[in-house]
Amino acid sequence: MTRRSFTTYAQKMRQANREALATVVALVAIIVVWYVGGIGLAGCGIEVFSTPLWIIGGTVGTWVAAIAAAVILAKCVFADFSLEDEGENDA
Repeated sequence: MTRRSFTTYAQKMRQANREALATVVALVAIIVVWYVGGIGLAGCGIEVFSTPLWIIGGTVGTWVAAIAAAVILAKCVFADFSLEDEGENDA
């Protein structure tokens, strides 16, 4: 997470909205990976260690996609900032 400086409350809210939208996009991407890896591979007869490929794709593939999405969101989208006004004193 990067530390960014936002001067107005409106800029902070735009960043929060950007993070929320990116999180929803990441969720949709993870659902697509789950669908393709699980249901999409159900028709193939490939097995790995006596386990159908759709089980591995639907579980491990989804797990890997979720971790990748979290890392991408943390490094590229999320910003570390306070929602407090900069002029307020911490009392």
